[in-house]
Amino acid sequence: MDRDRTLAHLSDDAWLRPDSSSTQLYRDLCTLRDLPVRELTPTSLHLLVTHQVGLDVTALLALEHVETDPLRSFALYPGDLLAALLRVDHSFWIDHPELLTRMTVLLDRLRTLPEGDWQLLVSAAEQFPG
Repeated sequence: MDRDRTLAHLSDDAWLRPDSSSTQLYRDLCTLRDLPVRELTPTSLHLLVTHQVGLDVTALLALEHVETDPLRSFALYPGDLLAALLRVDHSFWIDHPELLTRMTVLLDRLRTLPEGDWQLLVSAAEQFPG
């Protein structure tokens, strides 16, 4: 993936330009889609993944951060980026077996941790397709 390209260029979906009737959320998502993907922060990725925008790119980038520090608080609470990934539609993971494998390995690693922040994510992880 060329990280100098924007999410808008890397994704197959077409979005309308925001106008005065657009919500702030839509404007924010459009702005993030126009940034080179190398500039997307974990907080930006949390927003994009939560709204399932450009998942072919955003899930991969989010997973890179989560693999490094799965329980880090990027936006709202410990493990928030992981929680956003866990809420991605199961069909996405089935269509992306290499990412599914990486998530499964990560979740297996987390299951060995003592109780704590990880426990907040247990129910979501138990429903994960991997």
